Amino acid sequence: MRYTPVTKKSLFSAAVCALLVAAPAKATIYDEAVSGDLSNDKGAPTALTLTPGSNSVIGTVNGFAPGTDPQDWVSFTIPTGFVMTSYINSKYDSTDPQGFTGFQFGSSFSGDEFVAISYAGYAHFGFAATNPDKNPVAASTVGLNLLPLMADPSFAPGATGFTPPLAAGTYTFLIQQGDPVTTGYRFNMTVRSVSVPEPGSSLCLLGMGGLAILALRRRLGYLDRRIR
Repeated sequence: MRYTPVTKKSLFSAAVCALLVAAPAKATIYDEAVSGDLSNDKGAPTALTLTPGSNSVIGTVNGFAPGTDPQDWVSFTIPTGFVMTSYINSKYDSTDPQGFTGFQFGSSFSGDEFVAISYAGYAHFGFAATNPDKNPVAASTVGLNLLPLMADPSFAPGATGFTPPLAAGTYTFLIQQGDPVTTGYRFNMTVRSVSVPEPGSSLCLLGMGGLAILALRRRLGYLDRRIR
């Protein structure tokens, strides 16, 4: 019986894949406590380029009143060959149960941010966020990927709509707190290559499965020789 040997190179490749699956790349691309306030101007949002893996933005907003900071405007650019698969509200620290987030295609925001049709998609987020129709009862969005919710017209009535994941390009996002309270937030954006199946570990798992089959064939060949 012939078998294909399991080489050091193939074992090394499997080990690398296992590490990539276990520890995807993570980066904080903007933290207001370190880099200063995100833009308050929808016509000139803070421009950030997303990288493969998890990209975090950390900040605060604190209501519409003189001298306050109710809105953070940021444009995210997804490089060619990549897609954004998730927009996760990973932290919400506030006495108000919810804030608001939404986005528009392009590197700046045009139109009225208080009108639903200005957005491709939007959602309330927080520890007790109320989103209409399908979820009229307040529920936590902490740890939730908001993209499917923002794309659902039952959750975001009046928005122009989009289909996740977000393709390569630039999108302007608003993060807002309308009440006069300080709200700390963290959003994680996951970016992957369009050539990698979802989840991104599939190809690695396939490769490791192939190694397992080769190892089994080698073992069976050894037993066959023993029996003869």
